[in-house]
This record gives sequence, C-alpha cells and structure tokens, in this order.
Amino acid sequence: MRNLSETISRRLLPRVRQPAQYVGLETNALRADVEAAEVTVALAYPDAYTLGIGHLGNQVLYNVANNIAGVACDRVYCPMPEAEELMRAEKIPLFGWESRRALDGFDIIGFSLTNEGCATNVLTMLDLAGIPLRSADRDDGDPLVIAGDSMADAPEPMAPFIDLFCVGDGEEPLVALIELLREGKRSGAGREDIILQAGRTIPGVYAPSLYRPAYNDNGTLAALEPTRAGLPRRIARARIANLSDSPALTAPLVPLAEAVHDRITIEIMRGCPHGCRFCQVGGTRKPVRCRSVDEILETARRAVAATGYREISLLSLSTSDYPHFGELIDRLNAEFVSRNISISLPSLRVDSQLAVIPKLTSRVRKGGLTIAAEAGSERLRRAIRKNITDEAMLAGVRAAWQAGWRSVKVYFLAGLPGETDADIDAIFNLCRRLSDTRKDVDGHRGNITAAISWLVPRPHTPMQFLAMREADYFWSVRNRLRNLARRSPVQFKFHRIERSILETVIARGDRRVADAIEAAWRNGARFDAWNEHFDFDKWQAAFEQTGIDPAFYAHRERPIDELLPWDHINSGRSRETLQLERKKMLETLD
Repeated sequence: MRNLSETISRRLLPRVRQPAQYVGLETNALRADVEAAEVTVALAYPDAYTLGIGHLGNQVLYNVANNIAGVACDRVYCPMPEAEELMRAEKIPLFGWESRRALDGFDIIGFSLTNEGCATNVLTMLDLAGIPLRSADRDDGDPLVIAGDSMADAPEPMAPFIDLFCVGDGEEPLVALIELLREGKRSGAGREDIILQAGRTIPGVYAPSLYRPAYNDNGTLAALEPTRAGLPRRIARARIANLSDSPALTAPLVPLAEAVHDRITIEIMRGCPHGCRFCQVGGTRKPVRCRSVDEILETARRAVAATGYREISLLSLSTSDYPHFGELIDRLNAEFVSRNISISLPSLRVDSQLAVIPKLTSRVRKGGLTIAAEAGSERLRRAIRKNITDEAMLAGVRAAWQAGWRSVKVYFLAGLPGETDADIDAIFNLCRRLSDTRKDVDGHRGNITAAISWLVPRPHTPMQFLAMREADYFWSVRNRLRNLARRSPVQFKFHRIERSILETVIARGDRRVADAIEAAWRNGARFDAWNEHFDFDKWQAAFEQTGIDPAFYAHRERPIDELLPWDHINSGRSRETLQLERKKMLETLD
C-alpha cells in the first residue's frame, strides 16, 4: 500500500481551504494498522467531511469493522471541488484519512449512499482513487466496491458502478463480506468468485453484475433475471434482531473542523411505528427495535466523558414514539442538565405528545423546535396517513412557547395527490395560527419557518405508482406561498425544484440512468445536494447525450402491473399491500 503521508502534508494540506478536514487526527479515531491487517476496509462517505464525519451509520460500521480481529478500517470523504482540482493537478490519489494509504490498495471500499445527490461524488472518489468507474472494467487487483444505506433500496441507477449492495441494516452483511473476502484471499479466489459467493450466500447482499435487465418496446422494464444458478430472484433486507446488537457509540469521532452535526448522537430506536404513505425509510426499516433506557444512559455517560460535548441528540425516525420516552427524558435531565449538557429531540411526532415534550425538557437549553406537519390540511394528512390534527399541533407549539422555545420550524410536502389551491393556502394558514399561539404566552407572534419540499414519489411506498408533478406546478406553489407570507411572521424556505426532479429520476430510475449519471459527472457535476455546486444544465446536457428522458422516470404514472426497477428488492411490504394502500389513499381524497 502506497504511503502518501509526506505528499499530503507538503503538497495538499498547505493549499486547500479548511485543511483540518483532511488531517484524519480526530479525537477517538482508532487508527488501525492497515499494513499489518489481513483485510483492509475504507468506509467512504460520498459527500463533504463536514457532513460525513457526523454520520451515525458510518461511525457504527467503522467500529464494527475495527472490532474484528485481523481487520483494519479507515475512513474517506469526498474532497471538495477545489481540493479535487489540486489533487488531480498534483497527481495525488485519494487516500485513507487515518492511514494516508492510497485507496486502491484497500480490499474493500464501502460507500454510504444516503441520497441521490451523492451519486456523482461516488464517481469522483473512484476516479481519484484510480479505480475503474464500472464494475465490468475492474480486475482482481481492484478493491471490492460495496454500497449500502437508503439508495440500496432502489439500486439500479448505481448498479454498473457497484460490485455489491448491502440492502437493509449493514452491520451483519459487512461482517459476513469481510469474512468471505478473508477466506477468498487465503484460498486465492478471484473477485468474480467472491462476488458470486456473496450474492448467493449472504442475506441482504445484491450482486448487480449477475442480473440482466430486459426492456419492453415502450421502454419499461420487462425482466431482471439472475444469470447464474443459486442467486435469489428477490433480495431480502438484512435486519438485526435487536438494536443492542449494533454497537452504541460510546466514543464517537470529534471533528477537527466545524461539522453539521457536532454533538453526541445516540440511536434510541430503529424503525418507525407509523405507516406514512410517502415515507420510504419508515416503510422499509420495520420492525421497530429499541435500546433500553439503561443502555442509553450508559452510552451518554461514556460519550460525554470521551468527547466533552455539551449536547446529546436522541435519534430515531420518530423519537417521541420511543416506548419509555418519559422515563428516558426524566433520567437524562436528572443526570445531565445540572452539568449544562442539553438534550435535543429531533424527529418529533406532531400530535398530543408534543404538548408534553416541552414540559419534560423544561430545564434544557432551548433553541429551535422542529416538527413535521407534511400537509397544511387535515384532509391531505388523512390521505397520507399522517393522522394528526391542527388542534394537537397548536396545543403542542403553545406549550413549546411556554417552556421557552424561541422558534419553530415546520416541514411540509407540496405536490401530494389530490392537492388543491386550498391545501396550499392551508399551509400558510396553519403556520400563521402556530405563530399566533405565542400571543397567549407573552403577547408576541412566534417566529415560524416553513420548509417546503416537493414530493418525490419514492420506491417501496404507495406513492411509487404515481407521477411527480411538473415543475410549473411547483413554481406556482412557490409563488403562491411567498405572496401569502408577505408582511407576516412566517418565513418560507424551498427545496430546489430542479434538484427534486433529479432526485426523482434517480430514485425511480432503472439501470440505463447510470449512463446519464456518468455523463453528468464527466460534464462536471459535483456535490449535487449543495446549492452552490448544483448545476442542472449539466444534467440536462447529460440526459440529451445519453437519450434519457427525465419525464419518463419522474412525471409518468406507473400502471399497477408494470414491473418496477426496484421490485427485486424486498422492502418488507408486498406489492399487493402497496397497491391496496394506494387505493385507500385515493379513495380518501374522493
């Protein structure tokens, strides 16, 4: 393995912005010896260090791999564009942050594909490492490229670039892949043999190169068939039985540069007890699994001692649904508030529990409260199974003002099925009423920030059969809400419309979309989740170059009997269940 320490120190760090992002000397870094290890792994987060350093899943897998005897696991993040340019000019290959070894010398490179905006960054990282972009072009001297997280639920657009996908919880498939590779190295097995064995024997692992797609004359998918015996036709999601089987982060990494999530994060519950009809993650990560209150308290104690952080974030898809929530908050308050350590509560369910939460945390330092209403009208909320009322939200936010919260952020979706102008107006009217609840407390109006996202009809949800609204519709909604909010305490923030369309194309795409991803990357697309870097013109050119029609994937309703590009991934809910939920949703709107 090539040691690049001197090159990085002399020719990279002095010339990049925020060099601390590339140093790799974070507190609690494990710095395993890759030279002495039998199997080496580099966990790759295809976005900036400032986002990746705090990613909980990446840190969990980093600890899982480094706790296996004979295994060394390093980390790597996507260099920012100016650093990429410098690395290319200086011919500095991508490297492991801690070991300073060139990435092409590792046995496994594992990507966390958290969102569609990171697709081109994967190609940047592979190319900087000197690894062929496409699996078909790699040989036995190249690392095994694996990927997991949310995009593995609908993997086809990234399939040509990835050797193996880990679908579902990543802890057990990663361990199994490491052991399979270890045995393969001992026996002299080639990469093709290892990929085949992984696809045949490891639950939750999908080997896309061993499946062949076929298409109908109208462009829809006709079949996706395994090409070798013993491969499953459907990929079952990997699920750990108990959340305690996933290591709690008692010594999380402490970033050297300012990070987006710079705090202790404890996953208290995995999965969501609700069935919101728009939510892919909530539908695929069942069943609900929880840590005990005692385990959470012990993790918090050890993490505070190991980091010096003054904030503990309780993470799950719906934190207030944790079954022992009241006891947990009381015990955390009793132990940490006197030490001026705050407890933050993301992902709150907006119903009667919200009115209780501020009282439970009344001694904690207050910042902004974030809630997810999703729709402005109760009619639409019923349709998408977000069964909450205006009155419950008003009572909860009023209690938040009373407990000392200074601002409230509310998330909404626009473009829902059956949505009318009256539903859009209801978004503003609800926000104004939420603001007015503060008058009952101190006579002032409360600051409300409403974040508007555009509905992406995601795979593995009842929405997967629906078409995304056209861009013109979203522009009209944006203008309507802006006009309503003039001279009011309600501030609207909007997701980029073009980016939402791109997300939909990739999320609902088949394997042919990979050509457009590569063309966009060659056109210079980078960091597509960032406003300052996203350039839709580069993507439009890529679609034209590759003959990909974005409307075919984004704005086309899918017939109930159409084979979908993600149907071979078992989400845990049958196609028949999703069809029935779609029917119920539309009937609710009639």
